[in-house]
Amino acid sequence: MRGAAALALALALTACGEGGLRGGGRGEAPVQQTLRPDCPTTAVLAEAADLRRYRTPDSQDLSDLVLNARITGLSGECAFADRRRSVRVTLNLSMDATRGPAAGDRSIAIPYFVAVTDAQDRILDKAVYTVAASFPANRSRVRMTGEEVTLTLPVSAERPPASYTVVVGFQLTETELALNRRLGVR
Repeated sequence: MRGAAALALALALTACGEGGLRGGGRGEAPVQQTLRPDCPTTAVLAEAADLRRYRTPDSQDLSDLVLNARITGLSGECAFADRRRSVRVTLNLSMDATRGPAAGDRSIAIPYFVAVTDAQDRILDKAVYTVAASFPANRSRVRMTGEEVTLTLPVSAERPPASYTVVVGFQLTETELALNRRLGVR
């Protein structure tokens, strides 16, 4: 049952846009941390931590590889705001990207998401961001950081900061998500 719930959340977080999301259970994450005991938990969705983008969706031939990217870190901080009625969470996402032989441009847009779930793993909010991987003429691999993301979450005695989880990952297509599942977590 837990596997089916993890599948539902991964599909909702990666294959959908910013609206109309479905909830489900959370899969294991390679990076999961709590910034402080009174902060929300932060996690990288394991199934969305890698992005392998090919020239055509059905190809997995190395000569068709446009981009291979990986989330390498998640850092941040949190602080109470508005007389302790909300908590402000600030996140920075680090990633590595390798330009494949099929990449036509030296700058490639990489989409990633930041989502907030509650204690029952329901998706409360999600936003998709883009970071540009710019490859100099003599390099095929770069390290980069996404834009700083700040979230303000309402808190109360019934909904403490620890009842939230902030989940991040690459915004994948269903084909890219299926490939990650087949290849497994790196």
